[in-house]
Amino acid sequence: KEHLEARSLPLDKVDFSRLQDGVYEGSYAGGMYRWRANSVKVTVDAGVVSKIEPISGIEDLGNGSTQKLFDRVIEDQTLQVDTVSGATLTSKAYLQSVENALLLAQ
Repeated sequence: KEHLEARSLPLDKVDFSRLQDGVYEGSYAGGMYRWRANSVKVTVDAGVVSKIEPISGIEDLGNGSTQKLFDRVIEDQTLQVDTVSGATLTSKAYLQSVENALLLAQ
């Protein structure tokens, strides 16, 4: 059931054209069974996402895959980015925290 829940995370609530400058924290409680609970700090500068930093619950397999995911968000200025191959559900959980931070920036 938690996989169905993760697949259904919409990640479509942020209007990137309305972001206010600042540093915002966002978290995701992890869903039904608390899988992948995590939190991030997102910096918005000159109206664009300029930095995403893990605070807790963020793991990287040593290959920089999580940072690459965050870099895609920064480069494309959207949450509609390719997820990490083999870690789609975890990627969506991390992106949910970014979305929750950016909702505060709108």
